[in-house]
Amino acid sequence: MFKIPRSRPWPPTLDLATVRETLHYMTDDMRRVPGLEKAAAALDAAIVEIKSAEAKSKPVSYETKFSKFLPSRH
Repeated sequence: MFKIPRSRPWPPTLDLATVRETLHYMTDDMRRVPGLEKAAAALDAAIVEIKSAEAKSKPVSYETKFSKFLPSRH
C-alpha cells in the first residue's frame, strides 16, 4: 500500500467555494431555528474567513497529482 511520508505531507486540496456555499445553506437553515442564532453568527464568521482565504489562495495545479496507471503485463 502507498503511504504518504509524514515528513512531507501533501497539502489537502479543498474547494473553498463549495465549502462557502455549503456554509451559506447551513446558516440560512440555522437562522430559522430559535436558539441557533449564535451558531448562525459563528458560521457567518467562518464564511468571512473562507472568503479571505479564497482571495489569498493560489489556484491548485492538479496536473502533477493525477495517478498514473501503467498497462498490465500478462
